[in-house]
Amino acid sequence: MTIKNTIPTIDISPFTSPNASQQAKDDVVKEVHDACSTYGFFNLVGHGVPAEAQERTRRSAKLFFDLPLEEKMEVSVDKSMGKSFRGYESSKIQTHQVGLLPDTKECFITGVEIPSDDPDAGSFSTGPNLWPKSLSKEAFETPIMEYRSLMVELAKTLVKILGLGLPKEWGCSPNVFDELTVKPSIPMRLLYYEPQTEIDPRQFGVGDHTDFGCVSILLQEKGTKGLEVWYPPSQTWIPVPVMENAYVINMGDTMHRWTAGHYRSARHRVVNYSGVERSSIAFFLNGNLKLQIKPLDGSSDEETNIGEHIRSRLAHTMGENGKFLR
Repeated sequence: MTIKNTIPTIDISPFTSPNASQQAKDDVVKEVHDACSTYGFFNLVGHGVPAEAQERTRRSAKLFFDLPLEEKMEVSVDKSMGKSFRGYESSKIQTHQVGLLPDTKECFITGVEIPSDDPDAGSFSTGPNLWPKSLSKEAFETPIMEYRSLMVELAKTLVKILGLGLPKEWGCSPNVFDELTVKPSIPMRLLYYEPQTEIDPRQFGVGDHTDFGCVSILLQEKGTKGLEVWYPPSQTWIPVPVMENAYVINMGDTMHRWTAGHYRSARHRVVNYSGVERSSIAFFLNGNLKLQIKPLDGSSDEETNIGEHIRSRLAHTMGENGKFLR
């Protein structure tokens, strides 16, 4: 593949089309493989998610972030059950790197709706969601959960493609990643960034970091900019262009570890010096939190528990604010 200082755009519709040739499907697998092993990121089109579902979810997110701070704090993450980590995360409580100031972003986090009497409720990323009382179910909860369902189906397609793209000499089943989608941790974050009026090299909407899980699916807001990916060959930050109705897909640390770095978890950040507010919707496929994984290339027998790996990484970035995750 030709190396360029921009992430590729991939149309996956031939992979899901019953009328596409096997060669067209194989081409999609190769394109995704090359993007994830080279950049760790790509723009995704041909995904089949209706534009109206995207817009409806954006409108619901705006309703939440327009609420007074005291109403948002009523569903603060520190009010979620145990370590389930649901609800509102206010600005400036997460720091990704030593020497950086806390992120300026705000976010609202949902996950699989697990009743409070479930035996696992209160464990990491598992439990009931928190919903603001001032927003009706029809205006907020329903569109959010319906959109989440669409993301789950898209994630299932992506892990199928990723499994097929692994090196043949590893001898992996093409369904090797399917177990990620069995009772998975799938947090979704509605994100809001105020314009950064003061430029400080230590301050970002989201500081330089890698994602913790397996696959991230991001919907950016048209007419905005700010997401950047670090590209080691050129030692530069590459802006990720906003494409209408497209998704930004990236690999997380768990996928990186599982594939021995073959699918690359890339550093990225959000800089919002544009003078306008910015929003996005991020869906994370963490996988089954009880799953034990080891490098698929056979390079090590050391196992990693997905849930503990992600919990410890998240708690570290939250500092004292994440004491309820420990």
